[in-house]
Amino acid sequence: MKYKKRNPDGTFGEVVETPRHLESLSPELQMLFEALAYKDMEIAELTERLTALEAEVQALKGGGA
Repeated sequence: MKYKKRNPDGTFGEVVETPRHLESLSPELQMLFEALAYKDMEIAELTERLTALEAEVQALKGGGA
């Protein structure tokens, strides 16, 4: 299973893979955990994009709140 490693400060780091650590689970549960991991990565990417867009909007406003 591939997932983004979480850094000690809570941010996401590099993508890592943990082969065979879910073999004792049913295939349905394995798929569920993989889907959750991918959704977590998507949320992290969307959060980064949102933060960048918010910064861009603030820059266009002149930095004021």
